[in-house]
Amino acid sequence: MPYHIYNAIFLLVIWVAAFPCLAQEKSVLPDINKSFRNPNVKEFIGKFEQKGRDVFDNQKKILAACELDQGMVVADIGAGTGLFTRQIASSVGSQGRVYAVDIAKNFIDHIESTCNKLGLQNVTGVICSSSSVNLPDNSIDLAFICDTYHHFEFPYKTMRSIHRALRSGGQVVLVEFRRIEGVSPPWVLDHVRAGQDTFTREIVQSGFKPHGEPSYLKNSYIQRFIKSDRKTTSRHTVDSLDMVKAMLSTKTAMLIDVREQMEWDVGHLESASLIPLSQLRTDSETKQFAKKMGNLLPMDKIIYCHCRSGGRVLMATSILEKLGYDIRPLKAGYSELLMGGFRAAD
Repeated sequence: MPYHIYNAIFLLVIWVAAFPCLAQEKSVLPDINKSFRNPNVKEFIGKFEQKGRDVFDNQKKILAACELDQGMVVADIGAGTGLFTRQIASSVGSQGRVYAVDIAKNFIDHIESTCNKLGLQNVTGVICSSSSVNLPDNSIDLAFICDTYHHFEFPYKTMRSIHRALRSGGQVVLVEFRRIEGVSPPWVLDHVRAGQDTFTREIVQSGFKPHGEPSYLKNSYIQRFIKSDRKTTSRHTVDSLDMVKAMLSTKTAMLIDVREQMEWDVGHLESASLIPLSQLRTDSETKQFAKKMGNLLPMDKIIYCHCRSGGRVLMATSILEKLGYDIRPLKAGYSELLMGGFRAAD
């Protein structure tokens, strides 16, 4: 086998291994939320709101890391029994709002009832799904994810729903267990599927970048992220071609070619689908544009696009971004992609 082909295959395997949660269309852990399908709230209050639990013992430090201000809109993702929901609601004040998001209706009912009794009228309960937080686009300033990320069955899809919900400049505060082989307790090693480096890579690939240095508790870490479009100064994606190949191979992404039909007929990539820029421009003026694109492009995947030399993809991106797609334009054109190891269609 020629060395350059062997090297490309080796790099692809490395990228796929580095993103185990992104490399899937099925749940990464189908039974991880089994205990939350119909939880006994009183039982979980005893588990979540007791001394000895790392996040309970460090509530002040965690809330300080959130840098909450009056009037902020915050989503408490995986709100559970509402331990932090109540405190966040007090911190953002009557002009702010907190969305208590959880997959368990029992928890949401408990939070809303408790907050009403406490006079906290700025809390709204939201029942999420296994792949979406079910929040409106551009509706929140901060997503707070405490001891919950490892429960995400579809991490990329869930983080993209958070990305859409965050306003420009919005941030994520992640609090998670430290999972270190030979150091962490056996129950953490068994329960939490990956460590800090892996979770950080996954969140970054979903459209975020780390914001500041992480801080550490006894058994957990706190990391801030800020919403990012993952683009260079030229407005092309920062993703490498090896990354693109990995995402395509695992069906986490799809590739579209925005050249014209005549160019496509001369030659095109095996992995690409044709959506000419001229068609996008024409269709974008119609009322059925969103519906038509919805039939062609999945909202829960990365959409890479290429053209001949990296120019038309920027125009296509500006059109598709308005529909909420995670569209990532490639600077490399058709010929460069062939040289980079992408296969031409027969």
